[in-house]
Amino acid sequence: MPTLNDWQPAQIGLAMAFLQELVIALGWLTTGWLLNNVRRPALHWAGFSLLSGGSFLNFVVSAHAQLELVRLLGNTLFMGALLLQTRGLLLFTRQPLQDRLSIGALGLLMGALWLWPSHADAPWRVATISALSCLCCLWTAMVIFRYMRREIVRSRWMALFTLPSLLGAAVLAHRAVMALLEPERLIQASMAGTSISLTSAMLWVLLSLSLELTLFGLVIFKLGGQLRRAARHDRLTGLLNRHAMDDVLTLERQRARRMGPPFSALMVDIDHFKQVNDRLGHAAGDHTLRTVAQHLRRHLRATDVVSRWGGEEFLVLLPATSRAEASHLAEKLCEGVRRLPIPWGGEDLRCTVSIGVAQWRAAGDTSDALLARADQALYCAKNGGRDRVCVEPTLVQTGHIAA
Repeated sequence: MPTLNDWQPAQIGLAMAFLQELVIALGWLTTGWLLNNVRRPALHWAGFSLLSGGSFLNFVVSAHAQLELVRLLGNTLFMGALLLQTRGLLLFTRQPLQDRLSIGALGLLMGALWLWPSHADAPWRVATISALSCLCCLWTAMVIFRYMRREIVRSRWMALFTLPSLLGAAVLAHRAVMALLEPERLIQASMAGTSISLTSAMLWVLLSLSLELTLFGLVIFKLGGQLRRAARHDRLTGLLNRHAMDDVLTLERQRARRMGPPFSALMVDIDHFKQVNDRLGHAAGDHTLRTVAQHLRRHLRATDVVSRWGGEEFLVLLPATSRAEASHLAEKLCEGVRRLPIPWGGEDLRCTVSIGVAQWRAAGDTSDALLARADQALYCAKNGGRDRVCVEPTLVQTGHIAA
């Protein structure tokens, strides 16, 4: 058995890459264990690392043992690794699985290995396998591009995450072309067991590592998006939270100062909400909050913004909306909640809301002043019997008491 001193630099590099892939596979298994929402993709990517490492090790073994069967197995492992990576990406990005394409690619690979198994057939075999692997890399790039285009519109991020796969496709396409342009050189290298040079070995290692980093980057990107959403949205209702709504108010006030049209705010409060919690428990109260929140979001315009302001209170921002228009919309919301069925424990709960309406008053107005007026209008609706709408500044009653 040859000693380590007999190894060529390319073989040493591939052996080290094998160890690197084992460590990365362990990292993916740990990621899947810690994060349930990426468990299945992480298992696929652990398989990608193991098969990639196995293909590197096979090339090292085949160079010493001069066993063509071992070299063919290495090509199969590498192709399988790319397909596992892509399937994991499809799961991660919630795109339809394309298992028939994967099976078809493996079938073509097996056909190439069966048709051209000898050293003399190396150019055709290498060209076919490289072309198939190139298509796999392009497929991976397309899956990533679709996901990034759906999540964000910043082209630089799309370029960053798709670049490794596109570079891999370019390298593999070049390898396929060169195999057909220089068949004699490839046949001699195959017979001598030196078909992979140090440069090629390092290129494969860097390609594999860049693909792994891309996958880790996508996971971090997704987790970052979830953290950003959690920081700006109420966990129970899914609406914007108070902190995020403060930012929206600031932006809307700046826009109104520049462009002129006023905007209005609705302060919405569920009537007698404490009685629901006391009589049926907090689970029923949470269900009521979610149902009312969904009703508000469903019956507002696309440009309107609704948030959970605190407890059973919601704040609705109506861009480019006058006091009269906001009052009309508030009446519709009030009536809709009154008729809203809330099934719970075999019965339909019923609830009503009180709404205070306020309009932004030109450049000197502030968010705090606007909200204070909406709050004052809400107190007027509460004191007037609830289930109604009151409007600032005169706090004229526009609603009615439910029968």
